[in-house]
Amino acid sequence: MPTRGLDLSRLVELEVELGLDVAAIVDMLVDELDDALRRIDAALAAGDLPPAALAAHAARNSALMIDVEPLLVALRGVERAARRPDLSGARRAARTLADDWTALRAELRAATHPVG
Repeated sequence: MPTRGLDLSRLVELEVELGLDVAAIVDMLVDELDDALRRIDAALAAGDLPPAALAAHAARNSALMIDVEPLLVALRGVERAARRPDLSGARRAARTLADDWTALRAELRAATHPVG
């Protein structure tokens, strides 16, 4: 199922701005977001909210490059809950984030790294 809000034309605009091809931009964003989500998960598993909030904020900066609203909403949810502090809320938001990111990541890869 396609992710609501993914606009591949935004990646083409970034291609010109960054001087990288779309596949390289996707690879960079996937790496940055994967790393941030690992840091969020590790921090939340340890019950350490400040690093989770920082990682969510950093991920939002990367996610803004593709401007997919569901992903941005989920990242804001993690960051806000972590800053309250609300560990259970941050963990709930992180589960939504993981689901959103899994779908978006697959869609990005399929669009820029076709198989076959």
